[in-house]
Amino acid sequence: MTQHTIDIDARIDVSPISALQWRVVAICFLLAVVDGFDAQAIAFVAPLLKTDFSISAEAMGGLFSAALVGLMTGAFGFSPLADKIGRKPVIMIACALMGAFAIATAYAGSITELYVYRFLTGLGLGGVMPNINTLTSEYAPKRVRALLMTLMFAGFPFGAVLGGLVSAQLIAGFGWPSVFLLGGIAPLVLLALTAIALPESVRYLAARPNRQAYVAKILGRIDTTFRADGEHRFTLGQSKEQGGGISGLFKGGRAVPTALIWLIYFANLLMMYTLMSWLPSVMREAGLPLDRAIATTVLFNLGGVIGGLAIAWWIDRRGPHGVLLVSFALAALAIAFIGQAAGALASIFICVFAAGVGVIGTQLGMNAVVANFYPTAMRATGIGWALAVGRVGSIVGPILVGIVLGLEWSLPAVFLFTAMPALICFLALIVFKAVTIKNGARS
Repeated sequence: MTQHTIDIDARIDVSPISALQWRVVAICFLLAVVDGFDAQAIAFVAPLLKTDFSISAEAMGGLFSAALVGLMTGAFGFSPLADKIGRKPVIMIACALMGAFAIATAYAGSITELYVYRFLTGLGLGGVMPNINTLTSEYAPKRVRALLMTLMFAGFPFGAVLGGLVSAQLIAGFGWPSVFLLGGIAPLVLLALTAIALPESVRYLAARPNRQAYVAKILGRIDTTFRADGEHRFTLGQSKEQGGGISGLFKGGRAVPTALIWLIYFANLLMMYTLMSWLPSVMREAGLPLDRAIATTVLFNLGGVIGGLAIAWWIDRRGPHGVLLVSFALAALAIAFIGQAAGALASIFICVFAAGVGVIGTQLGMNAVVANFYPTAMRATGIGWALAVGRVGSIVGPILVGIVLGLEWSLPAVFLFTAMPALICFLALIVFKAVTIKNGARS
């Protein structure tokens, strides 16, 4: 029987988007929603925890960062594992961790328990996000990869928006533990859905000789012109690239771009999680009622959803760098002006929404850029380690703001301080573009 060589990358890139690919995007979107809800949950209940457990501003910054330490640890550990055993099993393990320990958080009786359970919840959060990014990118045709990845990742800020809308009602009716109970039950439900309905990455499977029959079945559902009527050898357009673990991220002209990607992720996630964590508490201290304080976080994340989709649409048509530079500049200005607008509710809301466009929206665009930069063999590792390094920033940011609040800095000074990393991102992206053009890299 004649053996046919099939290039998986080429088939996916030229085929119309199938129902199976939309299913992958939809399930990964739901996983991102839960990830966003659970990551943000602590911020919604922070004003109440501060009272119930007598937590200082500095200690609250540490509590915000506890889950983020788990996120970083999970991203560092789970991402290389996914390149070895597959995206789907790692997502399932991470969902189980996230669900179990979010529920445990609802029953925490001390500050120490809160720290421990938030850290363990964070391990699950850190395992989910890099792998749903990777899985979505590996089912997406290149022509719309940025858009589909952004549609999926928009679930993260959407989950935070949903959390803000639901949490105020849950807290009023059932107290703060109910927020964590919902945040724990949802990932366990999605664990079952993932097991039943989410396929493994076809690009990942194509590189494994013992899974060729399964690859043929999946490809037939993506490309209706494909017929599994003979022996097939499946290849990837990037099959010559070897993963090489972490060291592979620094080979083949990728060393400087990888370092710049890590710097951008560090700085941008520092801003993102600082604002997501502290906005409700800071705005409550500034005199807003709890529901309005929570609404600022809702608007920040809503700006991220809308901005991310607009940015992705533009990236797929004109390339990423120009629009990302504009959005980083927007982030710097919008965050700085939040502090100046502290006395006017409408101005606060406008600035917070614009900050969401510039910070979260740009992060969505960067995820698509990074997925396109690394080849399949190291994509989960590349995205995972970028996010993991970014988690260092997400840990440092809330702690630093807790310190400066403890020092009684003025609100304008606090928000100007928080805006500074956007300028770092702006400069790093300029250098990234120059280096990748010089090296002829895949960005």
